[in-house]
Amino acid sequence: MKNTEEKTKKRWENRSMVFGIVSILSCMCSLPTSGVPLGIPLGIFAIAFAVISAKGGMRGKAVAGIVTGIFGIIIGLIIYAMILFVVVQLKDQRILNQFRPEQIKFIQDYIQMYIAH
Repeated sequence: MKNTEEKTKKRWENRSMVFGIVSILSCMCSLPTSGVPLGIPLGIFAIAFAVISAKGGMRGKAVAGIVTGIFGIIIGLIIYAMILFVVVQLKDQRILNQFRPEQIKFIQDYIQMYIAH
């Protein structure tokens, strides 16, 4: 019975570490529409899976899952804050006057694509 519990614990630890790594990688995608929304929930799942495997003490992969999950969540939140900052700054007319009209059109199209998804 103990061998089965040990295998189950290792599975949850492995899942935790994999989800944490995927969380970081998905946050580092170039498009916020594809990377950031996945990075935060995957980081949360990584932490949850590590906590599930914690019965009887945490080992290396579970700790790695928690660390990478937290790191993925933090990166995702920073990217969201940066996007919010840019969108707020684009409402200021002084900032908009510094761009050429074709650049403003490109930014508006990108924001529309982001909102549409």
